[in-house]
Amino acid sequence: MKTYLTLIAFLLLTINSFAQNNHKFVKLTEEKKGKRLTLYATNTDSISYDIFLKVDTKDFRRSSNRPIIRNVAANSKIKLATLIQLAGTEGNYNSIFVVNEVAYALDVDKDFEALDFKLDRAIKDKKVILFTKDDCVICPDTKRILENNKITYTEYNIDKDSTTYIKIIKEFQANKESSFENNIPLLKVESKIYNNIESIEDFIGALRKAFN
Repeated sequence: MKTYLTLIAFLLLTINSFAQNNHKFVKLTEEKKGKRLTLYATNTDSISYDIFLKVDTKDFRRSSNRPIIRNVAANSKIKLATLIQLAGTEGNYNSIFVVNEVAYALDVDKDFEALDFKLDRAIKDKKVILFTKDDCVICPDTKRILENNKITYTEYNIDKDSTTYIKIIKEFQANKESSFENNIPLLKVESKIYNNIESIEDFIGALRKAFN
């Protein structure tokens, strides 16, 4: 019963997820040696994902017919299942492979506090600067996201100290290939600046670009 409820919960979380093998970073891959076919989940992103795999076939013998729910760590490859081809069959199978973007899933009960980026330690060591101001509606949530994911950052409130902010603007404007928009919050990760942030979704997208 517990497994069934877990499966239902996972499927509910994956309503907006990418369908089978269409994910940008996580792929279902296979390796075949003789009659043995091994299925893997390969993740090339810098964050972890939960995956769901269901295999349907009459051409292979399987150790279990149950769906597989696993977490795939950042930049990793894990074995999901091994299938043994039956004699006299073509070796065909159908699969449902779903990637749940757990790193960006929201826990409704806890609002934005449950965001979990599961970033590698080396990535978390990047220099992060966040510019805020007193009347910024989403700034508290952006800070909470960083803190809950143990991302060390330096905050500058431009209502109290605009010196550093003005310096950043000048740096940005010096790059003739970029156009600066005077938006807050403004995020700087290492030398990259993300200033077109108008929502929490925009902030999450900026972090994704910054840490990939």
